Amino acid sequence: MLIPTGHGRIVAIDRDGITRSKSNGEYEIMPPKLDQGFVAPGPASEFGYMFRGSGLAEDPDAFDKLERLGAAMISDSGQMMGPSGQPAILTYFGQFIDHDITLNTDTDPASLPDFSVAPDDGKLVLNDRAHVKANIRNGRNPTLSLDSVYGDQSDREELLRDGARMRIGETDQGTPEDLPRFKAVAPDRIDDVDIFASTAFVADGRNDENLIVAQLHLAFLRFHNAVMDHLDAAEPHLDPDQKFARARDLTTLHYQWLVANVYLPGICDRQALETVWQSGAARYRAFVGSGAGQIPFEFSVAAFRFGHSMIRPEYVFNANFGPDGRLGPATLREMFAFTGGENSAFAENAKLPKVWVIDWSNFLVADDDARTARPTDTSLADGLDRLDVMIDALRVLPVRNLRRSYVLNIPTAQSVQAEVDAVPLSDKELRGFGNDLLADLGYLEDTPLWLYILLEAELRAGGKTLGPMGSTLVAEVLIGLLLQDKNSILHRGTGKAASWVPSDAGLGGSPIDSFEKFLRFAGVM
Repeated sequence: MLIPTGHGRIVAIDRDGITRSKSNGEYEIMPPKLDQGFVAPGPASEFGYMFRGSGLAEDPDAFDKLERLGAAMISDSGQMMGPSGQPAILTYFGQFIDHDITLNTDTDPASLPDFSVAPDDGKLVLNDRAHVKANIRNGRNPTLSLDSVYGDQSDREELLRDGARMRIGETDQGTPEDLPRFKAVAPDRIDDVDIFASTAFVADGRNDENLIVAQLHLAFLRFHNAVMDHLDAAEPHLDPDQKFARARDLTTLHYQWLVANVYLPGICDRQALETVWQSGAARYRAFVGSGAGQIPFEFSVAAFRFGHSMIRPEYVFNANFGPDGRLGPATLREMFAFTGGENSAFAENAKLPKVWVIDWSNFLVADDDARTARPTDTSLADGLDRLDVMIDALRVLPVRNLRRSYVLNIPTAQSVQAEVDAVPLSDKELRGFGNDLLADLGYLEDTPLWLYILLEAELRAGGKTLGPMGSTLVAEVLIGLLLQDKNSILHRGTGKAASWVPSDAGLGGSPIDSFEKFLRFAGVM
């Protein structure tokens, strides 16, 4: 069954001819309902624990303590704490990767207490790790294979295609600059439960949970079609299925190359990344053994959530929304409003307003504080503490992350640190967070891994990249996934070279070896 994404309740208003979302007198963020999306995943795979160290100690006061800790991570200024030097595209490329390799699914929700709801006695449950592994499965194929774009290689994926090309949607002005929507592709499905006219008709509905990642998903669809244009001219003898397979392969290879050669160098400590490359991601390969792939909880629940700190409260989105735009900056809340779920800001028309098409040039700069990503640090943007969800315990994003780590028994930072070759944060450095808040709450010697990774980035790298330990965890997994996948760029080189490079693609012109070239080839920039 193909399942659409859902969003929180909003009411549309009009401002200078532009529809925006509003709820209860204030703009709100509308994230999708948990674990929903127009998804056609393959068989569920396993998560696992990469490190053997202990998690936080069982604590009857953990629910309230973690709330205090998370609340201290929200910026009260709404502004960046300093320049990051990171282009904003890294924030959402990371989110795209996450959606491509992980989808949490509770096989038996009743058997695993829900961290998101405060129990009647006000206590969080610290679950046994064997119990967690048995009940939380990964609904995604744990490879960098773009099944979030193409589906699960079953007959269902053909619904996403128009012949050998990927379906593309239109804006309200008829330009091919939106995701395909149910109103245009499958109007007979609109009356199905939770399917609305504006619901995105894509392989993973989570990629329409905010407008930036939606436009990035569109870029991949259009990149595939641009490869098809080349194949039509260069290899007309191929039949449609052969052309589709070739276009999918080239799109996936370029994606993997960008992950390994642009994304990771952009967000990781240089020496830590080089060490992982030299070791062949040995720790991750030992973790998965002979298996094709597996995602560690330490990665999905802690390390790879570093991107939450990079989110800006507002964006120079295009010429209409920015310092010189007539409508002011585009707010983070609006990034969630202009998506296609229930009561979206363009639900009635089911087409994205042309004025909301992204200008990717604003997301590629690394030297303009008004456009770069926020630093990777312990200060999250104002607004991430007011998520528009039905459950109060889910409204503050950092609190949600910290409580999830407790319930899933994620190893503490110190227990991970003992197995990673990185200089640990000192007692003094840890005490500097929140005016000795870690010590006050009892987390000085056993620190939540996610918070520690952000603090390490702040203190060791000035927020410009992850620190050594965070870089090691992220690089180990992503490089490890490429090493484990015998169809990846690391096993597909030509001649004597083992690795595939963009110049092997044969698409004409210069090799597509940067975000900018990828977006230009796709025709979205």
